[in-house]
Amino acid sequence: MALVGIIGAGIGGIATAVQLKRYGIESVIFERDRIGGLIRNAYSVENTMFFPDGIKGERVVEILEEYVKKYDLKILYEEVKAVRKTGELFEVETDKGTYRFKYLVVATGTRPRKLPFEGIVYHVAEVPKKHYGRVLIIGGGDVAFDYAMTLSEMSDEVIILMRSEPKALPYLQKLVSERPNITTLRGQLRKIERREKLLAKTSAGDFEVDLVLGAIGRVPNVELVEGIEDDNLLLVGDVKNGIYRQTALSIADGIKTAMIIWRRERYGDTE
Repeated sequence: MALVGIIGAGIGGIATAVQLKRYGIESVIFERDRIGGLIRNAYSVENTMFFPDGIKGERVVEILEEYVKKYDLKILYEEVKAVRKTGELFEVETDKGTYRFKYLVVATGTRPRKLPFEGIVYHVAEVPKKHYGRVLIIGGGDVAFDYAMTLSEMSDEVIILMRSEPKALPYLQKLVSERPNITTLRGQLRKIERREKLLAKTSAGDFEVDLVLGAIGRVPNVELVEGIEDDNLLLVGDVKNGIYRQTALSIADGIKTAMIIWRRERYGDTE
């Protein structure tokens, strides 16, 4: 039995597992899809302080895969259905079995807030790589502006529709303003009709578009461990950081969490 179970193979989960392995502590990572999490959506990652010119999210995923191989990390591609605390151990139930651990690290990230309309895509990594005529992005935060940068290289026109002033990082706003095929508008999405193309009816006008992306915020994936309070249950990255969702913070969280586990095992620390 591995000492530590980690739910989520995003950047926080991988960082935790790597640091644990450096301490000689084995872990098992559970991932229902692909490693990398939301980082694969990123147009450019610049806040790790190691890539001043930025690095594509997809390249970050490739680097994570290299870490998995280098440290021989154990990843089970199984969806976690339930988590329980039984005695001194956590039980992690998946669609293929039940596993037990002394420590449980939850690095499940976030999920998108949904709009009440059909036909909206919420992750740019899921957008087929082909040419688009016009794309509509709903939202005014970092994710919306980052998506716009990605789609501007695949589309003739990108429209960012915001209810209020943009909340995106000023640096991102500057990059977007320098792309001649990106337009920002104030307004709200009212309806989407399926025709030969999608007809997006908004308070700023109606637009025929090939694609609509939603980026109106995210909520933490904590349902699996709601109601469980235990010192050996540790949250890492976006799942606990609220609006402070940054790659560098997820990496730091993972490393710190591994250090906490090691110190508890080595010295009996409780803080």
